[in-house]
Amino acid sequence: MTKLQDVIASVLRDVLSAQHEANLLTEALAEQYEGAGVIHQLNLPAVTIGDMEITFRFAIDSDGGQTDEISEDGIQSMDVIVDADRLAVLPESAVHSLSLKVSPQDSVKITES
Repeated sequence: MTKLQDVIASVLRDVLSAQHEANLLTEALAEQYEGAGVIHQLNLPAVTIGDMEITFRFAIDSDGGQTDEISEDGIQSMDVIVDADRLAVLPESAVHSLSLKVSPQDSVKITES
């Protein structure tokens, strides 16, 4: 079963990885421009991931969503259903949403609905 914390961590990890890859490409271009002697003639492209809001739809697993697994920080894991096909057959009252706003200036904010 999927754990909500793993889904959110995976998204955040991918965002950070994408920013890192963009930084590495910019660095490689700077070296190429400098080697070609044109670094002062060309604008160096830079990509910055700005504010992003992602909404996750999920349902708590039918066994109550709690597992016996407890993380290092003492928080009990929650098993969730995130598959769109499985969510579609559930009553709307069983489906929850969680919005995650990632902002380079404001860090990470989570709101629930």
